[in-house]
This record gives sequence, structure tokens and C-alpha cells, in this order.
Amino acid sequence: MEPMNSGAITPFHTFDPMQGLAAAELADMLDTVRRGGGDELGNLTLKHANAAKQLESQGIVLSEGRTAIEWDDATILFIALRETTDEGGPAEPLDRGISMERLGRFPTEDGDAIAYLREYLIPENDNDRGGQLLTQLDAGFRSEIRGHDHLSNGFGGMVLHGWLTTPEVTELRTYLQKSTWKVAQNEPFDGGVLDVARHLLIILKTAEKRSIGILMRAHGD
Repeated sequence: MEPMNSGAITPFHTFDPMQGLAAAELADMLDTVRRGGGDELGNLTLKHANAAKQLESQGIVLSEGRTAIEWDDATILFIALRETTDEGGPAEPLDRGISMERLGRFPTEDGDAIAYLREYLIPENDNDRGGQLLTQLDAGFRSEIRGHDHLSNGFGGMVLHGWLTTPEVTELRTYLQKSTWKVAQNEPFDGGVLDVARHLLIILKTAEKRSIGILMRAHGD
């Protein structure tokens, strides 16, 4: 599999450790506020204490609601959902080796290995669970699903793609290992789908072993 011949620098994609089950509900809360609906952020402490704690550790006062938070929606999501150490620093990465490098900047125009998998992996059934999870990981916060990029585009050029919770990590790992999915004959890189699936499985198995979820994001080096 050869890298693309392009002078453009594509974003680097990472798969960050994610704690808790708050991603979907917090995203919906932020969307509701943006559309002019009720502000439920004050209830985050009751519903998802870990996510609330992460925000409050950065000086956010959730009881004052969304309008009191100067951060963009994507930054709120990232800070609330990422796993950290007891001291508040970044948690141990899910991979430090070749898998993160291979998935980080895939040799396509957008550098997105999961998008490549979505396009050229033929699912066992139309809209099956594996396909749904790959879409959620790649686009759960993006305009493809949300109709806007307010939850995706964040401070410093960060782009949040999507997520998998801990149970969903196991679901996708099982799907990639045991489902009878196939590879499209027209994939541009010989062995590309299998290569992406193999390295993604390494990430998923590490997350599963640590009982955590995954946040996919793109950013500059």
C-alpha cells in the first residue's frame, strides 16, 4: 500500500481514551441549547458525575448553564469525555506503536482510515450494527450526522469525529473479528481494508482491556 503523492498536509487522527457514557447525552444537551431549547447542563452532575467533574476541575460552574461557558461545544465535549490520570493529566494512550501511526494519517486525501473502512468494507447486512458503530466513531459529532460542525470544530484546529462507549468498543471488536463482512473489489489500496481493520482491532482490544471508550479526533501535528 503506497502513500498518496500529494504536497498537502492532512490532519493526524488519534483515538483517545474516553471515560463514561455521557457522549451522546452531552452532545444532545449542547445541541438543544444551540437551537434555543432548555439548558440541561446543570443536571450533568446528577446524570454523568465523571463528565461534570472533568469540567468543574477546569473552573466550569455547571449550575450557571451553557451561556456562562466561554468554550466552544467541541472543547466542552473533549474536556468532559477524555480520560485523565488522578492528577488530571492525559491518560495513557491506547497505542504507542505502529497501529496509531497507520491509522493516524491514512494515505487518502483526508487521511481518515475509518472513512476508508466505511467506504470499502461491505457489511454483513445493510445498515448492520458494525456499520452503525463505524459511522458513530467517524462522524458522530460531525455535520454528516448532526447537520452542523458546532460539536466537531474546536479550539486550536481540533476536529472531533465521534466516539465509542465501553460496551460499543466490545461490539465493534466482536463485529470486526467474527462478522462475515467482505471487502469491496474496487478498493484503491490492495489490502487496505484488512490493514485498517487489523490496526483498529489493536486499539479496540486495548480499550476493552482497560474498560474505557474511544474518542476519535483530528488535529495538526
